[in-house]
Amino acid sequence: MIYRPIQPPKLQSHLLHSYYDYQEYAPRLALQNTVACYWSSTFQMSSSTLSHALEYRIIPDGCIDIIFDMDAVSATQGAFVSSWMSSYEVFYPQQSMNFFGIRMYIEAVQAILGYPIAELRGQMLLEELWGYAAGDFWEQTLDAPDIKSRIDCIEQRLLQVLYTYDIHSRSIHPLLSNSLQLMYAQRGQMDLAALAHEVHYSERTIRRIFQQELGIRPKEVLDIIRFQSVLQAMYRFPQLPMSELATSYGYYDQSHFINNFQRYYGLSPSQL
Repeated sequence: MIYRPIQPPKLQSHLLHSYYDYQEYAPRLALQNTVACYWSSTFQMSSSTLSHALEYRIIPDGCIDIIFDMDAVSATQGAFVSSWMSSYEVFYPQQSMNFFGIRMYIEAVQAILGYPIAELRGQMLLEELWGYAAGDFWEQTLDAPDIKSRIDCIEQRLLQVLYTYDIHSRSIHPLLSNSLQLMYAQRGQMDLAALAHEVHYSERTIRRIFQQELGIRPKEVLDIIRFQSVLQAMYRFPQLPMSELATSYGYYDQSHFINNFQRYYGLSPSQL
Protein backbone atom coordinates (compact mmCIF):
# COMPACT_ATOMS: atom_id res chain seq x y z
CA MET A 1 0.00 0.00 0.00
CA ILE A 2 1.60 3.26 -1.13
CA TYR A 3 -1.41 5.55 -0.83
CA ARG A 4 -1.36 7.72 2.29
CA PRO A 5 -4.03 10.45 2.27
CA ILE A 6 -3.55 13.75 4.00
CA GLN A 7 -5.84 16.24 5.76
CA PRO A 8 -5.56 20.07 6.03
CA PRO A 9 -3.86 20.34 9.44
CA LYS A 10 -0.82 18.59 7.96
CA LEU A 11 -0.61 21.10 5.10
CA GLN A 12 -1.87 24.22 6.85
CA SER A 13 0.09 24.00 10.08
CA HIS A 14 -0.54 27.70 10.71
CA LEU A 15 -4.12 26.73 11.61
CA LEU A 16 -2.86 24.89 14.68
CA HIS A 17 -2.90 26.91 17.90
CA SER A 18 -2.37 26.25 21.57
CA TYR A 19 -6.09 25.43 21.76
CA TYR A 20 -6.21 23.24 18.62
CA ASP A 21 -4.15 20.09 18.22
CA TYR A 22 -4.23 17.49 15.46
CA GLN A 23 -2.03 14.37 15.39
CA GLU A 24 -1.79 11.24 13.24
CA TYR A 25 -0.49 7.82 14.29
CA ALA A 26 0.61 4.95 12.07
CA PRO A 27 -0.97 1.49 12.42
CA ARG A 28 1.01 -1.65 13.12
CA LEU A 29 2.33 -3.60 10.13
CA ALA A 30 -0.50 -6.16 10.19
CA LEU A 31 -3.07 -3.38 9.70
CA GLN A 32 -1.28 -1.14 7.18
CA ASN A 33 -3.53 -2.31 4.34
CA THR A 34 -6.61 -1.70 6.46
CA VAL A 35 -5.93 1.54 8.36
CA ALA A 36 -4.43 4.64 6.74
CA CYS A 37 -3.85 6.16 10.18
CA TYR A 38 -5.35 6.87 13.57
CA TRP A 39 -5.86 10.54 14.39
CA SER A 40 -6.75 12.82 17.26
CA SER A 41 -8.28 16.28 16.98
CA THR A 42 -8.74 18.42 20.07
CA PHE A 43 -10.22 21.89 20.57
CA GLN A 44 -9.93 23.54 23.96
CA MET A 45 -12.23 26.50 23.57
CA SER A 46 -12.65 29.39 26.01
CA SER A 47 -14.17 32.86 25.90
CA SER A 48 -10.89 34.22 24.54
CA THR A 49 -10.48 31.60 21.81
CA LEU A 50 -14.09 32.00 20.70
CA SER A 51 -13.14 35.45 19.45
CA HIS A 52 -10.95 33.73 16.82
CA ALA A 53 -12.65 32.35 13.70
CA LEU A 54 -10.98 28.95 13.92
CA GLU A 55 -11.56 27.09 10.69
CA TYR A 56 -11.77 23.32 10.68
CA ARG A 57 -11.70 21.89 7.16
CA ILE A 58 -12.25 18.26 6.16
CA ILE A 59 -11.47 17.14 2.62
CA PRO A 60 -12.14 13.98 0.60
CA ASP A 61 -9.42 11.39 1.09
CA GLY A 62 -10.91 8.18 -0.32
CA CYS A 63 -11.32 6.72 3.17
CA ILE A 64 -14.08 6.12 5.69
CA ASP A 65 -13.63 6.87 9.39
CA ILE A 66 -14.84 5.47 12.67
CA ILE A 67 -14.89 8.50 14.98
CA PHE A 68 -15.07 8.58 18.78
CA ASP A 69 -16.33 11.66 20.59
CA MET A 70 -14.26 11.34 23.74
CA ASP A 71 -16.50 13.80 25.60
CA ALA A 72 -19.78 12.01 24.84
CA VAL A 73 -21.73 10.34 27.62
CA SER A 74 -22.46 7.08 25.78
CA ALA A 75 -21.63 5.08 22.67
CA THR A 76 -25.07 5.97 21.32
CA GLN A 77 -23.79 9.51 20.94
CA GLY A 78 -20.05 9.01 20.98
CA ALA A 79 -19.11 6.46 18.34
CA PHE A 80 -20.11 6.94 14.73
CA VAL A 81 -19.04 6.24 11.17
CA SER A 82 -18.45 9.06 8.73
CA SER A 83 -19.08 7.89 5.18
CA TRP A 84 -17.34 8.60 1.89
CA MET A 85 -16.82 12.29 1.11
CA SER A 86 -16.92 13.70 -2.40
CA SER A 87 -16.55 17.38 -1.45
CA TYR A 88 -14.93 19.43 1.30
CA GLU A 89 -16.62 20.63 4.49
CA VAL A 90 -15.77 23.63 6.67
CA PHE A 91 -17.04 24.43 10.13
CA TYR A 92 -16.08 26.76 12.96
CA PRO A 93 -16.05 25.09 16.39
CA GLN A 94 -18.00 26.92 19.07
CA GLN A 95 -17.21 24.59 21.96
CA SER A 96 -14.48 22.27 23.20
CA MET A 97 -14.22 18.98 21.33
CA ASN A 98 -12.11 15.88 21.66
CA PHE A 99 -12.20 13.35 18.81
CA PHE A 100 -10.25 10.22 18.04
CA GLY A 101 -10.56 8.50 14.67
CA ILE A 102 -9.72 5.38 12.69
CA ARG A 103 -9.18 6.29 9.03
CA MET A 104 -9.85 3.13 6.99
CA TYR A 105 -9.14 2.34 3.36
CA ILE A 106 -12.41 1.91 1.54
CA GLU A 107 -11.71 -1.66 0.45
CA ALA A 108 -11.33 -2.69 4.12
CA VAL A 109 -14.47 -1.01 5.44
CA GLN A 110 -16.94 -3.83 4.79
CA ALA A 111 -14.71 -6.28 6.65
CA ILE A 112 -14.48 -3.95 9.65
CA LEU A 113 -18.07 -2.72 9.82
CA GLY A 114 -19.83 -5.81 8.47
CA TYR A 115 -22.09 -3.50 6.52
CA PRO A 116 -22.42 -2.78 2.78
CA ILE A 117 -20.32 0.27 1.95
CA ALA A 118 -22.77 1.42 -0.71
CA GLU A 119 -25.45 1.81 1.98
CA LEU A 120 -23.43 4.13 4.23
CA ARG A 121 -24.89 7.63 4.11
CA GLY A 122 -23.71 10.68 6.00
CA GLN A 123 -22.95 9.75 9.60
CA MET A 124 -24.19 6.50 11.12
CA LEU A 125 -23.94 5.48 14.74
CA LEU A 126 -21.55 2.57 15.22
CA GLU A 127 -24.20 1.05 17.47
CA GLU A 128 -26.49 0.71 14.43
CA LEU A 129 -23.86 -1.49 12.77
CA TRP A 130 -22.31 -3.35 15.70
CA GLY A 131 -25.07 -3.35 18.30
CA TYR A 132 -23.93 -3.67 21.92
CA ALA A 133 -20.35 -4.36 20.82
CA ALA A 134 -20.07 -0.67 19.85
CA GLY A 135 -20.60 0.37 23.47
CA ASP A 136 -17.88 -1.96 24.71
CA PHE A 137 -15.50 -0.71 22.03
CA TRP A 138 -16.18 2.93 22.86
CA GLU A 139 -15.76 2.40 26.60
CA GLN A 140 -12.48 0.50 26.21
CA THR A 141 -11.18 3.24 23.92
CA LEU A 142 -12.30 5.94 26.34
CA ASP A 143 -10.76 4.21 29.38
CA ALA A 144 -7.30 3.82 27.84
CA PRO A 145 -4.80 5.82 29.93
CA ASP A 146 -2.78 7.15 26.98
CA ILE A 147 -2.63 7.19 23.17
CA LYS A 148 -0.47 4.09 22.88
CA SER A 149 -2.84 2.07 25.07
CA ARG A 150 -5.81 3.41 23.12
CA ILE A 151 -4.32 2.34 19.80
CA ASP A 152 -3.35 -1.07 21.21
CA CYS A 153 -6.94 -1.57 22.37
CA ILE A 154 -8.35 -0.54 18.99
CA GLU A 155 -5.94 -2.72 17.05
CA GLN A 156 -6.75 -5.80 19.09
CA ARG A 157 -10.43 -5.29 18.29
CA LEU A 158 -9.78 -4.64 14.59
CA LEU A 159 -7.65 -7.76 14.23
CA GLN A 160 -10.32 -9.81 15.98
CA VAL A 161 -13.03 -8.41 13.68
CA LEU A 162 -10.94 -9.10 10.56
CA TYR A 163 -10.21 -12.66 11.67
CA THR A 164 -13.92 -13.34 12.23
CA TYR A 165 -14.83 -11.74 8.92
CA ASP A 166 -12.30 -13.85 6.98
CA ILE A 167 -13.84 -17.03 8.37
CA HIS A 168 -17.53 -16.26 7.99
CA SER A 169 -18.05 -13.60 5.35
CA ARG A 170 -17.68 -12.83 1.68
CA SER A 171 -14.78 -10.62 0.68
CA ILE A 172 -15.27 -7.64 -1.59
CA HIS A 173 -15.32 -8.36 -5.31
CA PRO A 174 -11.76 -9.10 -6.53
CA LEU A 175 -12.24 -6.67 -9.41
CA LEU A 176 -12.79 -3.87 -6.90
CA SER A 177 -9.73 -4.79 -4.86
CA ASN A 178 -7.51 -5.13 -7.93
CA SER A 179 -8.79 -1.88 -9.41
CA LEU A 180 -8.14 0.10 -6.24
CA GLN A 181 -4.61 -1.24 -5.95
CA LEU A 182 -3.91 -0.12 -9.52
CA MET A 183 -5.45 3.28 -8.82
CA TYR A 184 -3.21 3.71 -5.78
CA ALA A 185 -0.11 2.54 -7.66
CA GLN A 186 -0.80 5.00 -10.51
CA ARG A 187 -1.66 7.78 -8.04
CA GLY A 188 -4.97 8.21 -9.81
CA GLN A 189 -3.29 9.06 -13.10
CA MET A 190 -5.28 6.78 -15.38
CA ASP A 191 -8.64 6.85 -17.05
CA LEU A 192 -11.32 4.19 -17.02
CA ALA A 193 -10.25 2.78 -20.38
CA ALA A 194 -6.70 2.21 -19.12
CA LEU A 195 -8.03 0.62 -15.94
CA ALA A 196 -10.30 -1.69 -17.95
CA HIS A 197 -7.34 -2.76 -20.06
CA GLU A 198 -5.24 -3.56 -16.98
CA VAL A 199 -7.88 -5.58 -15.13
CA HIS A 200 -9.30 -7.29 -18.27
CA TYR A 201 -12.89 -6.24 -17.64
CA SER A 202 -15.12 -3.92 -19.63
CA GLU A 203 -15.63 -0.33 -18.55
CA ARG A 204 -19.31 -1.09 -18.08
CA THR A 205 -18.55 -3.96 -15.69
CA ILE A 206 -16.14 -1.81 -13.68
CA ARG A 207 -18.76 0.91 -13.32
CA ARG A 208 -21.36 -1.65 -12.25
CA ILE A 209 -19.13 -3.28 -9.62
CA PHE A 210 -18.03 0.06 -8.15
CA GLN A 211 -21.64 1.22 -7.95
CA GLN A 212 -22.79 -2.09 -6.50
CA GLU A 213 -20.01 -2.44 -3.92
CA LEU A 214 -19.23 1.18 -3.06
CA GLY A 215 -22.04 3.32 -4.43
CA ILE A 216 -19.33 5.47 -6.06
CA ARG A 217 -18.27 6.00 -9.67
CA PRO A 218 -14.72 4.79 -10.46
CA LYS A 219 -13.86 8.15 -12.02
CA GLU A 220 -14.62 9.90 -8.73
CA VAL A 221 -12.33 7.49 -6.89
CA LEU A 222 -9.57 8.17 -9.44
CA ASP A 223 -10.02 11.94 -9.13
CA ILE A 224 -9.78 11.87 -5.34
CA ILE A 225 -6.73 9.60 -5.33
CA ARG A 226 -4.99 11.92 -7.80
CA PHE A 227 -5.97 14.99 -5.75
CA GLN A 228 -4.64 13.40 -2.57
CA SER A 229 -1.42 12.40 -4.35
CA VAL A 230 -0.94 16.04 -5.34
CA LEU A 231 -1.35 17.07 -1.70
CA GLN A 232 1.28 14.55 -0.63
CA ALA A 233 3.68 16.02 -3.21
CA MET A 234 2.95 19.54 -1.94
CA TYR A 235 3.62 18.39 1.60
CA ARG A 236 6.90 16.66 0.71
CA PHE A 237 8.14 19.22 -1.83
CA PRO A 238 6.69 22.61 -0.82
CA GLN A 239 8.96 24.54 -3.20
CA LEU A 240 7.76 22.66 -6.30
CA PRO A 241 6.17 25.14 -8.78
CA MET A 242 2.44 24.69 -9.25
CA SER A 243 2.82 24.40 -13.03
CA GLU A 244 5.25 21.51 -12.62
CA LEU A 245 3.01 19.85 -10.09
CA ALA A 246 0.00 20.08 -12.39
CA THR A 247 1.92 18.60 -15.32
CA SER A 248 3.41 15.82 -13.19
CA TYR A 249 -0.05 14.63 -12.16
CA GLY A 250 -1.62 14.70 -15.59
CA TYR A 251 -3.69 17.88 -15.47
CA TYR A 252 -3.94 19.17 -19.03
CA ASP A 253 -3.57 22.82 -18.03
CA GLN A 254 -3.28 25.07 -14.99
CA SER A 255 -6.97 25.97 -15.05
CA HIS A 256 -7.97 22.29 -14.93
CA PHE A 257 -5.64 21.78 -11.98
CA ILE A 258 -6.94 24.79 -10.03
CA ASN A 259 -10.61 23.95 -10.65
CA ASN A 260 -10.09 20.36 -9.48
CA PHE A 261 -8.19 21.55 -6.42
CA GLN A 262 -10.90 24.04 -5.45
CA ARG A 263 -13.58 21.41 -5.90
CA TYR A 264 -12.05 19.15 -3.26
CA TYR A 265 -10.29 21.65 -0.98
CA GLY A 266 -12.38 24.80 -1.25
CA LEU A 267 -9.20 26.83 -1.74
CA SER A 268 -6.89 27.37 -4.67
CA PRO A 269 -3.31 26.02 -4.43
CA SER A 270 -1.98 29.58 -4.05
CA GLN A 271 -4.39 30.25 -1.14
CA LEU A 272 -3.22 27.08 0.54
